[in-house]
Amino acid sequence: MDPLEFCDLCFHRGKTNLCETYKNTFTKISPLHFSVQARLDKILNRLDIRSRLVDRRWTCIIDSQKRKDFLDSLWGINVTVHTLDDHVKVLTKFYKPEIRKLGALKQIELPSLESWEEFNPKSRNWDILKVVKKNEKFVAKIHLGNILKYTSLEGTSYFRTNLNDNMTALVPMEKRAAYNIVCTLAEPVDAHWKSDDTNEHGFIENIQLTNIPSEIFNVIQRLGTIDKRIPEMLIFKNDDFDIVKTVLGCIKINLVKSSETISPLSDKKSDMLIVIEGIEKERLQVLLDIMKEMGATIEAQKDYLTVSGKRGSVRLTFVENDKSVQDGTDIRISVSALDDPSRLAEILYMLKKRLGLLDLPLENLITQHWPLITDSDLQYVLQSAISWWSINPILASKIIGEHNKFDKVKEWHSKIKEGKIRSNLDTITLGKIIRQKESNLNL
Repeated sequence: MDPLEFCDLCFHRGKTNLCETYKNTFTKISPLHFSVQARLDKILNRLDIRSRLVDRRWTCIIDSQKRKDFLDSLWGINVTVHTLDDHVKVLTKFYKPEIRKLGALKQIELPSLESWEEFNPKSRNWDILKVVKKNEKFVAKIHLGNILKYTSLEGTSYFRTNLNDNMTALVPMEKRAAYNIVCTLAEPVDAHWKSDDTNEHGFIENIQLTNIPSEIFNVIQRLGTIDKRIPEMLIFKNDDFDIVKTVLGCIKINLVKSSETISPLSDKKSDMLIVIEGIEKERLQVLLDIMKEMGATIEAQKDYLTVSGKRGSVRLTFVENDKSVQDGTDIRISVSALDDPSRLAEILYMLKKRLGLLDLPLENLITQHWPLITDSDLQYVLQSAISWWSINPILASKIIGEHNKFDKVKEWHSKIKEGKIRSNLDTITLGKIIRQKESNLNL
């Protein structure tokens, strides 16, 4: 899903600098002057937030507790931002909960016999259309103004039934336009919001959100998340009930809170352990090296690690879950967290508090140890080094690494200078970091 796909109406006067692509995730969508970027980086440093590159775009993820402070600070440095709240305000101007009645029932000629469906406003679903052959023609009785869906080997097509000069006709439509009309024909219906036992999350079953316009579903997905343990539901923060209700209200879906509760996600965990040898070595090594720098003692077994500090020991196991879980001295780490700097930082912070390890700057350590396996890794390391250059050039030099890591950075920078690849990064600053690194190596 492209979170910016339906923001064209929001940017008719020009794009903002930042856009809230997902809840509390802000992405740069138009350039900032270097001096303004430096001020933005200082704000992130003050809030203990680190930016990263997601799909080659500068992105930062804000804790919900820091959201207001972050947004207020942007006004002071003239950085414009388009939030999801702003997006919903625009959406509600174009989507009104109107009800269009279907026209008279008419006999309409169709080009083929099979695979036709007609939208049912009451059920908000598609009913198979009964088509008959009459006088060598295929005909069906259809309400004027309704939407038909035709499925063939070439794909799915949409049509609207119209009356033109007293002649009934099928008018082809794009899917986006068809579903925009469908939501005006659909009758009002309730959808149920179920909370978990902790009252932290709200859940909506996907089956309650079928046949809705892409613009509406896009913003619903951006407000919520999906967990592969319960793929049949969308998950939201409980505080977002009102904004989700507003969005769905545009298409006559009344969101109501259900008395039924959902078991916490931690109860739906998968305990299939991953043996230590089955974990990508370079990813695991980042965790091991940083824990050692923090003063931890580590003993490796076949399928777990025993990590000790001043306050005792814990056992680390690795699982396929999307979420890491602590249960006493047993800590199950999502193996996917080893691919994500921010999630790894959360795990290290938890270990630091639990074991009484040294209070070291975790984000700095992660950027210095982070391996360059994928292009996303490279972009993350480069962006981190560039953002630190004006504040701490020594750290920026350390971030781009030694030996093989530094060679990969130089190779990428050479391709930029030769015009073989393009980038939105501040490659001028990157060049300064590389030259300083080289001069230090020659001393």
